[in-house]
Amino acid sequence: VNVMYIRQLKWIFLVLLLFSVVAVWYITLSTNTMIEHTNSMYFYEYEPVYKQRYLFTLRERLKCKDVNPFLVILVSSEPKNVKSRQAIRVTWGSKNNWWGQRVLTLFLLGREVHREDDAVVLSVEDENILYGDIIRQDFMDTYDNLTLKTIMAFRWVTEFCSNTRFLMKTDDDVFINTGNLVKFLLKLNSSENIFTGYPLIDNFAYRGFYRKTYISYDEYPFRLFPPYCSGMGYILDGKLALRIYEMMSHIKPIKFEDVYVGICLSMLKVNISIPEDKQQFFLYKIDFDICKYRHLIAVHGITSSEIIRSWQVLSSDSSLNC
Repeated sequence: VNVMYIRQLKWIFLVLLLFSVVAVWYITLSTNTMIEHTNSMYFYEYEPVYKQRYLFTLRERLKCKDVNPFLVILVSSEPKNVKSRQAIRVTWGSKNNWWGQRVLTLFLLGREVHREDDAVVLSVEDENILYGDIIRQDFMDTYDNLTLKTIMAFRWVTEFCSNTRFLMKTDDDVFINTGNLVKFLLKLNSSENIFTGYPLIDNFAYRGFYRKTYISYDEYPFRLFPPYCSGMGYILDGKLALRIYEMMSHIKPIKFEDVYVGICLSMLKVNISIPEDKQQFFLYKIDFDICKYRHLIAVHGITSSEIIRSWQVLSSDSSLNC
């Protein structure tokens, strides 16, 4: 009898344990689902309390009002990355006219964290005297301040270049096939809500130990990020850029600039446009292949020397049929 009684107790215990696990799973799932659908308003303030007021300490030489650009490409760059900026200047950023459309390529910088003592290193101020293509504000240029740099980009467009038809924000380790990019934009249906690039849907907030991709619960308490496009290169209508900047003054910044822009888009009820062609945007580096590079728009993770080599091959070898 005792043996039977113990067996019954074991079964009751197992059933209760299973029920508890299922109940916890259901509650967690329900909570997460609720959070995922309400996360954007968490960051919103009715008053524009997050308006950034950093001073512009460097500005571009060629003014938008004088050139009326079809496309402005704003390249996020660290002050020390002189080689990367120079590589872009002599390759995909070298031409200011594609298919009859005016293109302006400029660099986004913050203040140097550590000033280089080497006299050979060109200062950012001297670099801008030479090229006149740097936009800088008075905040420290660090990884955690990338969102401030993106806010600077949208503020600059709003205040100094509101006449641009399109805007692209990218990084200095990205290879852009500028001709393809302009052709892509010329084919787009006219829409003030266009926002596209490498799409990231249902991306999880990382809570592990790798600091670069970690975000705390205090900063972002939700399980999933809203739909957004990777900061390696997103493209949008110039009029949408103005609306995003206005929204930014109401949205609490977070450390990931591309996710932050995604939150602003969510508040504006703007959906990202997913490219039909999956071979146009590459989040990770791909080996150089002339046919692939002729076809793509942007590929991430490319060094300055690789940018130069790739551009030279693309520019010189026009005989190969792909």
